[in-house]
Amino acid sequence: MEPNRVALLSAIQLEQPVNLPTYDGRQEFTAADKSRRVSVNFLRSPTAAVIASALLMLLIGWIDYITDFNVTVFYFVPVVLATWRAGRKAGWFIAILCGATVLIADLTVPRSGRIIALSYINASILVLASAALAELVISSRRAHERLKALLALKTVSLAEIHHRVKNNLQIVSSLLRLQSGKFADPAVRDVFTECRDRVTAMARLHEQLYNERGQSHLDFAPHLRELAEMLLRSHAPAGCNLTLNLSPDQVPLDLDQSILLSLIANELLLNSLKHAFHSRAAGSLHAGLRTTRDRVTLMIRDDGNGFVPTPAKIEGQRGTGLDLVQAMSRQLGGEFVINRMPAGGTCATVSFPSKVSGQQATLHL
Repeated sequence: MEPNRVALLSAIQLEQPVNLPTYDGRQEFTAADKSRRVSVNFLRSPTAAVIASALLMLLIGWIDYITDFNVTVFYFVPVVLATWRAGRKAGWFIAILCGATVLIADLTVPRSGRIIALSYINASILVLASAALAELVISSRRAHERLKALLALKTVSLAEIHHRVKNNLQIVSSLLRLQSGKFADPAVRDVFTECRDRVTAMARLHEQLYNERGQSHLDFAPHLRELAEMLLRSHAPAGCNLTLNLSPDQVPLDLDQSILLSLIANELLLNSLKHAFHSRAAGSLHAGLRTTRDRVTLMIRDDGNGFVPTPAKIEGQRGTGLDLVQAMSRQLGGEFVINRMPAGGTCATVSFPSKVSGQQATLHL
């Protein structure tokens, strides 16, 4: 009987743990993985590029030898390949080989009335043209690498700026919270709280831009969700079982539009939370974001008490939340409309072009 089987039977009879030899496939997997990586690294290496260029050059030379077609221009292809992948010296080397191949193909094919000096001149012209092309290719590659390095530096610098702005805004928010604690008047503390909410909304935007490095636009939907949930946690009306419904579409906006729309959403959500659900046992608040063709529409709707101020009242109350909403809507190039719902409640919408063209949106508080 085999030793492994004997050990197994003995262990079962004695109720002892079985110690059988096990097969570890990690070594075989590691060896195969190393072999595959070596192959991939070789295919990406300058040596492989030179070999591929030489083989391509021989193929073009063979076609040039057996046919009457003029394929001289195709010799530039292996020169470009070798230069781009292996550098200037490799490009020159392939250029010289291309000239030699053209010369051999021209001299070995019997042709009547041929001037041998022209064959050498043609080969020399091809070598010089290929060398010049190699210089152009290597210059283009260096410019491409410089642009990539500058873009990477710009991306890192911009991300660092967003990170520092976010930290500074969080410091301002903390200072506002500390300062509000020195006042006993609830009205004064509410003013500080509203200012802190606006600063926090802008800080969250910069945090999102920092996390999405290299993006010139950001998806506003996650920010709207986070903003609505944050405001509901901090400003939920007492004694009211409030339901929050969110249905934002994916809408890419630039930083200027995002900051303005974030502050608008902050004011409209706060307006509903502060005025719509007094003496209500339950209610619902809906925040939606839609994009149609070239316009973006933000809608904040509640089923509360139906607070709708007149336009004159909005214009007359300088510094209030709705006045800010109207001013920022104009800066977005859009319009702000607030209506009382037939079934009860209030619906506020802000519609604006998806891109502010020809102007830079600036916030004035």
